[in-house]
Amino acid sequence: MPQENTYQDEYQVRLKKLEKIRQANLEPYPAKAGVEESIAEILTNFEAWEQQGKVVHLGGRIRSLRWHGGACFIDLDDGDNKIQVYLKKDNFKDEEYQFFIDTLDLGDFIAASGTLMKTHRGENTVLVTGCTILTKALLPLPEKWHGLADSEIRYRQRYLDILANPEVKEKFIARSKIIQFIRDYFLKQGFLEVDTPILQPLASGAIARPFVTKHLALKMDLFLRVAPEIYLKELIIGGFPKVFEIARCFRNEGIDYSHNPEFSQIEFYWAFKDYTFLMDFMEDFLIALVESLTPASPAKRGEHSTGIDFQGQHIEFAKPFLRLDFRQALIDYADIDLDEYNAAELGKVAKKKGLAVEKFWGKGKLADELYKEFVRPKLIQPTYIINHPIELSPLAKKIPGRPNYVERFQLVLGGGLEMMNAFSELNDPLDQEERFAFQTEL
Repeated sequence: MPQENTYQDEYQVRLKKLEKIRQANLEPYPAKAGVEESIAEILTNFEAWEQQGKVVHLGGRIRSLRWHGGACFIDLDDGDNKIQVYLKKDNFKDEEYQFFIDTLDLGDFIAASGTLMKTHRGENTVLVTGCTILTKALLPLPEKWHGLADSEIRYRQRYLDILANPEVKEKFIARSKIIQFIRDYFLKQGFLEVDTPILQPLASGAIARPFVTKHLALKMDLFLRVAPEIYLKELIIGGFPKVFEIARCFRNEGIDYSHNPEFSQIEFYWAFKDYTFLMDFMEDFLIALVESLTPASPAKRGEHSTGIDFQGQHIEFAKPFLRLDFRQALIDYADIDLDEYNAAELGKVAKKKGLAVEKFWGKGKLADELYKEFVRPKLIQPTYIINHPIELSPLAKKIPGRPNYVERFQLVLGGGLEMMNAFSELNDPLDQEERFAFQTEL
């Protein structure tokens, strides 16, 4: 309760400052900013513009505010960069300077104009000759920039998380770079980027519980897509041999560190290629992606790193990635050979291994849970788990000579993160019809 009272007290103080701005016949939320140069431009051209005596016009949020008698130093942040601006009392009328003292707060947006100078400590600074309010902030910034630790606030008010925790902003930037790299990489490989429907009459393309919505005009139920698979396959049928989509998907299921009901995925299809070709292709893709996100090393003649540090582990993306057969992985890590057991027998073995087995679990589900418990956490370096049981992959092509297994791979790393899933597409129409029926039952 004391925190809430403090919060309300601050709000009331700022409301009074807002009223003071309006009483001075100033607009505290103007439409035009009068900003002409970004802070990045100012920093890039600082020495030349300082010598020229150029007057710059910049804007941004007040990140820090330091009053020292007849001087005020402000760290101004335009979203991309920060710079110090210096309000010197001698440059303003007494009532103007007092007005700044009475009205400015952390979090306010201001526009400032002035010339460039360096302080005694050599810090790049704008000596302000004009200052106007752009946005009066009525609420304080979180914890005065010492970081926002409350997880409830961080994820319900993500904008505060971004403001208070710089590393979070870097994640947003990195994600944007990753999406752009994916798009550019596939386009350069001759793929066609497409958009497929999010509202679908049938929930298909993956075994998942869908979100259901109502189309009022058509008077029918529709489903948010769980995967773009069916529509992308239809484009292959229609004569596009290489298609991809960066798709927003929705699955009405549980939430944990690696699953979310709403998520983005890249899905692509390449006619005439099988899963062994795609594993090679994706190795090259991932190595290039990691290199694009790491700084060049002068010691290595400008080369980029192919490794990353993740949760205290170094993960190296180097060809070839380890390829581990699903059945062999369970033999190696759990001492279980799937070919030696039927579903009932495998269930008993799983219980002895400590798994809480449900009665309705079939052999495929049992195999998957055993894999998740005993194999996946051990995989730190990039590893392809290949050749899955057919029960786990209803739309993948059977392996010749191994009818109970299919041509599928998953890339796993970092102690259990599943980065991709792919398979040789089932192209036998009768076999596929049977498996679609089975998937619908599930």
